[in-house]
Amino acid sequence: MRLSILRRSATIGSHGILAAGLALTLSACDLDSLLDVPDPDILPGDRVADPELVGPLGNGALWEFARAYAGTAASNDQPGVVGFSGLLADELWYSSTFPTSREIDARSINTDNTELDDFFHRIQRARNAAEVVADQYAAGEEPHPGPHAYMLNLAGFSYIFLGENFCSGVPYGTTSLDGVLTYGPGNTTAEIFEDAIARFDEAIGIANAANETDQLNLALVGKARALLNLGRFDEAAQVAALVTEGFVNVVEYSDNASGQQNGVWQWVNSSRRGSAASEEGTVNKGLNFFTRGEGNPGTIQTNDPRMPVRGPAVGIGTQLPAFLPLHLDEGGADLVLASWVEARLIEAEAALDGGNSAAYLAILNDLRANVASILPELGIPGPEDEDEVVSLDPLADPGNPQARVRQLFDERAKWLWFTGHRLGDLRRMIRQYGFTQDQVFPTGTPIFGGAYGTDVNFPIPFQEANNPEFDGQCFDRNA
Repeated sequence: MRLSILRRSATIGSHGILAAGLALTLSACDLDSLLDVPDPDILPGDRVADPELVGPLGNGALWEFARAYAGTAASNDQPGVVGFSGLLADELWYSSTFPTSREIDARSINTDNTELDDFFHRIQRARNAAEVVADQYAAGEEPHPGPHAYMLNLAGFSYIFLGENFCSGVPYGTTSLDGVLTYGPGNTTAEIFEDAIARFDEAIGIANAANETDQLNLALVGKARALLNLGRFDEAAQVAALVTEGFVNVVEYSDNASGQQNGVWQWVNSSRRGSAASEEGTVNKGLNFFTRGEGNPGTIQTNDPRMPVRGPAVGIGTQLPAFLPLHLDEGGADLVLASWVEARLIEAEAALDGGNSAAYLAILNDLRANVASILPELGIPGPEDEDEVVSLDPLADPGNPQARVRQLFDERAKWLWFTGHRLGDLRRMIRQYGFTQDQVFPTGTPIFGGAYGTDVNFPIPFQEANNPEFDGQCFDRNA
């Protein structure tokens, strides 16, 4: 289900905690309360802590989360979780000239990388903002269960982004509405996912009590995802089974202004700095997402309807190929955050972990049999020829445990394309299934030359050495 949207900016004077905010996807109920202030664009600093004026703060938190998820279309902006996680994995390659982006694609990231710093701190800002606003909702006299649960859900997904993308040892603190900064120590990857589960559990309680179905489903998918990252497969499947078929939550963007446009669209389709990747690497090649054919920039290149691209175009400032996803053909393109399809894939993985290969394959093939009806729900365009049939043949059991795991993760990569899952999945293949990094990450020579390094996650940026509760170092760089 698509949630309702407010196309509205809000400048929030809160001691630097929240900046210009885009009101994005909010729960379908209680929307009037968000702008129920004398001037909805400005919240004076002396009133920012009033729980009854929480709406504009929520607008700012929503914008922070959207910017963390996909960046914005501001000049030379970075593409957020979706772009950078895909770049470090095998979902995107870098088609332009910035050395900081090339470091990420080549899996050799310096801690003083400026794009790393922006990436890390935007997720942290989104996390802190969502939690501050959730606390304001909790302190208010009037209940607003939909927006309250949504803020908790955004906080939960922010923790997931930190756990899936960064090394073990991520620190996080808080900044209060009166400007008090509290530093925090490092946290293990497992602790980060446990913190995500705690936020989702709180959201589930609020949404359940108020019959907020959309926020309940969003929290269930988020919790199941966190449990999957912890290797708690049976629990993850039990939670995922509760997700309503047809549920889809998207982070919405707008063509109104560059600060509201989708940053992945800007980075890939508009400026051609990044490119959708297929079989990246020259030794161990990444997944075959689509056919890397020749043709003009408008040529449709695909061998799977879940991942339609056009191209190759040419990367800006280079002659490197750039393939452009069809679902990102405009600055207002939305991106899926969570869906019932992901919930079914989690159930499939739990079945596989439990030795029930027939059940896992049945789930995968049921999704494939219904691809024509599912893709519009996920915002993936169909073929230009309306008479062309969108279909996927059923999968056969590959017959051995390792091949089944690869088959499952291939299907996850294709259903969850460009939604910020792929890096976490490659890490799980190492951490939970015993693959080596050279078996799951591209190796050999990157698209722009040189050699790949050995990073399987992002380090903590150098700037965090200023945190007196943290020594500035990852606990480890393991998957």
